[in-house]
Parts: sequence; structure tokens; C-alpha cells
Amino acid sequence: MKKIFSFVFSLLISKLHIPKSQSIREVIDLYKNRDFSSQFVKIRFWDSPYLEVEKMVIKKGKVLELGCGEGIFSNYLAVKSPKRQVLGIDLDRERIVEADGGLNNAKFKYGDVTKLKLEKVDSIILFHLLHHLKSYKEQVALIQKCVQSLNKNGQLVIVEVNVEFSIKYFVSWLVDCFIVPWLFEKKLFNTIFYQKRNEWEKILKDQNLKYKTHIIENGKPFTHIIIECTK
Repeated sequence: MKKIFSFVFSLLISKLHIPKSQSIREVIDLYKNRDFSSQFVKIRFWDSPYLEVEKMVIKKGKVLELGCGEGIFSNYLAVKSPKRQVLGIDLDRERIVEADGGLNNAKFKYGDVTKLKLEKVDSIILFHLLHHLKSYKEQVALIQKCVQSLNKNGQLVIVEVNVEFSIKYFVSWLVDCFIVPWLFEKKLFNTIFYQKRNEWEKILKDQNLKYKTHIIENGKPFTHIIIECTK
């Protein structure tokens, strides 16, 4: 399945606007000898708000990305600031193997983030993870766990799908429900637990978090809401 998508991605890439910088080139080079990931990393820099989110993340300290997949964003965080100590965790063993590019300040491990005990850190990133959990209750439980694991004045950055009807929202739903399970889980369909902006905000208020939200859509095929929280 991944070979098919790798071929499709290779055809698309020449026509896409992929940001160019030394840091992005360094991250892309980490995956250059890997069939699927060598193409997927380029797609992710096109379809995800990596540049915008990276600017929000603390430049120094311990950073934890839960549900890191192939570690593309974790590696980007590490490349952009050597003073970050980044740890990525994911439930997919194959993707975790792909994630390790040998950077001194980026480590990766396998694990179920809903069950693991999390270490104390300065920043936690949930990048399109929450809607893939098994229930709304599990989302709240994970956010609570994250808050407990943050140091004083720690940071929680949540990136989710912005639930407002549009073509981009429909594309986001289609990919999450059908393409992602087909590509990574060998399943035909996944139930997705999206929440509206006000629903996320209520959860964060209940956790006594300060927050501000950003809607990122321009130049992206999907719709993204970024919620920047402080403990």
C-alpha cells in the first residue's frame, strides 16, 4: 500500500509548493534512503502547519510530541533549535523506526500515550492526535495527563482539524476516515472524534489553562486549528 502512495506522492511533489529552507532540507535528508518516508516527509511540509507551530514551541527545554508518527515534526523541532531536547512517542513500531534520524537532541520510543506514564517536560505537542483516540472521554483524560506532566509555566500545543463546513474540512474528514487507516492501519475506515473550537476551549478552561487559538488554512489542503496553551 505504501509503495502505491509513495509513487503517487513522487508524481505530486514537483507540482506542490513545499517551503524551502536549510532546516527543512536537513529534515528531508534524514529520510532520503527510505522509500515511503522520503516522499511523505515532503508532503507533510506542504500539508501541515509545521513552520507556524514550530515558532510557538519553546526554544529551550524538554519537548514531548505524543503520536509523532515518523517523527517529522519532532526532528524539525530538534533541527531548528539544538537547545531543545525532543522526545517523540508513537504506537506504530514501524513509524518509530523510521523516525530515528540520529539527531543528538531527538529521541523516539514506542508506546501507547494513553497508558504510558509521562515524564516532567516543558512543552507537549499533540499534532492531529486527539481526534484519532477512541473516545471524547479519552481525549479529556490525555489532556489532563499532559497538564499534570508539564513543569510550572509549561506549554501545551494542540493542533486539530477546524470543524467548520468547507471543502477543506471535507477533505480533512475524508483523509482521516479513509486514507489514514488504509495507509497506516490496513483498515478501510476509522471513526474520528472531531471537536469544535468552543468544545476544545471548554476542556482547556476546565484544566485552568491559558490559551489562544489560530486558524491556519491558507496554502494548505486541510483546515487546522492550533491552540497554544500555558499552564
